[in-house]
Amino acid sequence: MFLLNAFWTELESEANCIYECLWEIIKKVDMDNKGISLIHKYTEGNDLDFDMALRLYEASRVFFDKNPKWKTSNPKSSPADLDLTAIVRKKRIRENVDVNFDGRISFLEFLLDLYQLSPKDLLDRSKGASEPPEVTAAKKALSDVQKKINEYEEYKLRLENESILPGVKGLTAKNLLFQLDASPLSQELRKLLITAEAAVRIAIRKYGSGSGEPGAGSPTAGSIWWLQTDLDVKKKKYSPQNK
Repeated sequence: MFLLNAFWTELESEANCIYECLWEIIKKVDMDNKGISLIHKYTEGNDLDFDMALRLYEASRVFFDKNPKWKTSNPKSSPADLDLTAIVRKKRIRENVDVNFDGRISFLEFLLDLYQLSPKDLLDRSKGASEPPEVTAAKKALSDVQKKINEYEEYKLRLENESILPGVKGLTAKNLLFQLDASPLSQELRKLLITAEAAVRIAIRKYGSGSGEPGAGSPTAGSIWWLQTDLDVKKKKYSPQNK
């Protein structure tokens, strides 16, 4: 969100790729590194070590090769060339991508490099900007939804595993699984979705999705877009009318 707010003019057309594809790629790399196969058991990290960063670049190269539609024709917003040799890529990551020289690569650093954006411009455009309380409240509401989703998916998985067992335990699990949509856990999740939707709506109503002036950045445009998109994804999967 921080990056999109600063470079909304340049990245508005890339936002879907960042959310739907690149964010999923870095989560998958991080999950593989941590030995996690189920998304509801995953707690998002902040960065990757050097070897995992190399894997992130390789996974992104493979993705764009297989999905050329995500590469735009605008050279200022098209992802940088990923077809580098391993030696050249390692040198580039160490010298150009690792902005704070801590030996780790964050999603922010990766995107700055991928879309050929300046870290200095990021800081200059973000100078003096503060997150409005309405945006903070919406982020918190969606975070609460995600926690409940993780709890829901964990419970559902346990019931699915128990439902194949013989005897009373298996039958009980099958019955609970059948009634899952009417369970207190599902009702709590729906209430949190309603709360999150209201919080996102308040943020949108106050700040809209103004793109800001070119080169100036926008304090909220990227955040508003991300929050609405994240809410839509969660509603599509967990709202009762979509089940």
